[in-house]
Amino acid sequence: MRENDFRDRLRDALGDPPPLSAPLLTPSDGAARRAYPRGMAVLAFVLAVLLVLVLVATRVALRPQGTNLPAVKPSPVAQPAPDSFPCALPVVVTSEAGNPGQGAVIRASLGFVNIPGGGFQVDPSASVGDLPQGGPGSPSFYSAALKRWVPASGRTMSPDGRAFAYITLLPAGANYSNFTSSELHIVDIAKRADRRAWSNAAGIEVINWDSAGILASTVPAQGGVRLLWRIDPASGGVSQAPQDADPNFLPMTMAGLPHSGGYSYLGTDSQGRSVFRLGSRDPGTKYSIVAIQAGQVTTLYAGAARDPTDFDPEGFDSDQHGMWLGNFDGSRVWLWSPSSGLQSFKVSGLPPAPSGYAYTNVSFNPAGDCVPGTFTGVAATGLPPAAPPTPSPSPPQVDWSALTAKPVNLQPLPAGASCPVSPKVDLAVKGQSGKWPNYGFGQGPAYVSGQFMWYSAGPQAILILVDPKYTGPVLVRSRRLDGTGLLAWSGEGSTSLPDAGAMGLAQTSSPPYWGTWIGSVTPSAPGCYGIQLDGTSFSAVAVISVSKGPPPAG
Repeated sequence: MRENDFRDRLRDALGDPPPLSAPLLTPSDGAARRAYPRGMAVLAFVLAVLLVLVLVATRVALRPQGTNLPAVKPSPVAQPAPDSFPCALPVVVTSEAGNPGQGAVIRASLGFVNIPGGGFQVDPSASVGDLPQGGPGSPSFYSAALKRWVPASGRTMSPDGRAFAYITLLPAGANYSNFTSSELHIVDIAKRADRRAWSNAAGIEVINWDSAGILASTVPAQGGVRLLWRIDPASGGVSQAPQDADPNFLPMTMAGLPHSGGYSYLGTDSQGRSVFRLGSRDPGTKYSIVAIQAGQVTTLYAGAARDPTDFDPEGFDSDQHGMWLGNFDGSRVWLWSPSSGLQSFKVSGLPPAPSGYAYTNVSFNPAGDCVPGTFTGVAATGLPPAAPPTPSPSPPQVDWSALTAKPVNLQPLPAGASCPVSPKVDLAVKGQSGKWPNYGFGQGPAYVSGQFMWYSAGPQAILILVDPKYTGPVLVRSRRLDGTGLLAWSGEGSTSLPDAGAMGLAQTSSPPYWGTWIGSVTPSAPGCYGIQLDGTSFSAVAVISVSKGPPPAG
């Protein structure tokens, strides 16, 4: 502030000083002389104080004044509900193609189907190779909790999506034909920590992992009684579980089932509802998709195979939206919930069919929770075109006398004895083309497959699956063990032999592919039948029970 301005303000504040009277010109004494300087000092002090007060007041008056307002909390960003749309459904897409005489070409693509639009895109960042796994051919699953893919399936994942279980066979490199023991391992995904939770001399299979722990089954290496076990993943404690704890088990006498007959298990949701298909996929066959919980049956759909609805479920997963199912032909995704019923979403963007193949197929399975939002990835690419065909080799000439000379080890049963049916063995079948069952009966390396239940009236499909560790011919002989009867065999690629109930398979596996012979068998009577499979280096037996009458419809 300029000095003149300050003076003007000071004058305005104090007013003009009064006029001074004329000095008295009188002689001064000593006291008067001392009083004058003191008065001037007091006046100077007062003026200095006033000056300071005015400066302070001026600065305060000119300072910007603020108001202390309460802090404003930011408004929360609205989060979509877990069961809302749009969402991105993780899926594993399998593309297959093959030609006769050539190895099948198979590729799995990991990605997401955006719901409700139905567009599929590949996840270019998907990888599971950094985590321990049970071996080649392990499934893949998307953990929404950790936002990554893992080498597991829905039934082997922990309920919180942060761990998974897998089985390893011992010794290292063993398969279900020659293992001596098995181990159940648990992997902490975030830590990439692998620990052994349980071991058993029998073969272990993980059935499910829920809030009660891990449910697993064991079957002895050479066949025997299948037992169920409940494993505590935290403590490693193991206790035997009842047979009806298996969600795959469906008592066909349960009240409320739409009809009896063959069935297949699709999956179990987080609420404990197990989903089954009752009836086959044969065109026109009546079938039902049902959910069972605590003895109560809910019908998701009832119709006829290949009807206009085309509800042909394959693959299963569940989340807050409900139950997700794929379709056998890969055309759509299905969603069922108690509130909304059955919905479908047509799928686009799947890998295109390659050229030059006699057989092609694209299918997908749901593989995790549908994640809120829309996924942006890359377009799916198809399989490469087929290589030029190579001439099929001529079937080898086999001298069957060396195999028919082997003794038949099918001993008759004592009167009244029950049929010692062979237990199911889980197999990792990889054929040169097409889809093949992943189970069989017998000790291997050759197995009987194709059916779980057999009937005496009419032919039924049967498969002989041969592990690629054996590549020679297989002699098949059969005999009824509890009476008189035989099995009549027929099918392309088989050799008729003089002995009743016998046939030969000259050409079996072609490593790394399994041998996959498919034909038909017709029992002459109901009863207990033994099937002996002989190779140049092995002899194995499978026992089946044949019920009276024709197979049920469907």
